[in-house]
Amino acid sequence: MTWLNRLKLLTGIVLVIAVVAMLTILFNQRQNQVNSLTASIDAPTSPVGSGFGGTVLSQRVNEGDHVTKGQQLFTVYSVSLQQAVQQGAKPTNTDAFTVDTANARVTYKAVTDGYIADLKGVTGAYIPDGQSLAEVVSDSSRYVKAIYRLNPADYGRIERGAPVTIILPNMQTVTGQVETVTVETENAEAITTVTVTSDELKASPTDTLTRKGTPVTAEMRLRDDGWLAGPTQSVLSFLTKIGLR
Repeated sequence: MTWLNRLKLLTGIVLVIAVVAMLTILFNQRQNQVNSLTASIDAPTSPVGSGFGGTVLSQRVNEGDHVTKGQQLFTVYSVSLQQAVQQGAKPTNTDAFTVDTANARVTYKAVTDGYIADLKGVTGAYIPDGQSLAEVVSDSSRYVKAIYRLNPADYGRIERGAPVTIILPNMQTVTGQVETVTVETENAEAITTVTVTSDELKASPTDTLTRKGTPVTAEMRLRDDGWLAGPTQSVLSFLTKIGLR
């Protein structure tokens, strides 16, 4: 066998070992990653309304409009307010509404920055006492609620702060981390609900792809307890540094 053939053989062996090693590391990574059964974006909401119902005289916003704290949203003519005043009540202004007792009108305002959802207070509509005219979905905190079906061993490998890749409907990805975990057992499997927080979800408050209820996929990283944990992490860190991951 010539030296050239020996060199070719050695090169082939090295390439085969490298490919097998990379595939083994990739397989190990996949074993430590689980996809959600279902997941969607959630956010705190604030109802717009109070005990003074009535007829909507003025509607200043529409479904999906972005609003800021203190912005006027609706003006309602309220017989309830008029009756309360006649009975001696002295309603006062709050952060959520201002009252015009002389004209029996209530002007409702946003109590937080966000966007309008579940709009019921259209001009001319009658809103009963205690029913909200709309909801303001807050911009201050968006998160993902994801549900996983895990066996006991995998459930034991969930860690708070573990990285989660959130895949939006347009296949764009954002990064997050495990915040809270709750679980129910069903047929010896853990039905796990994970809350995932992500600063990137708050970056575009008017983006419909990050609004409450948007379906997403959440790929959660489990703790790697195998003997390949160290080499896998080293290789993945190297690929990240050189821009291949």
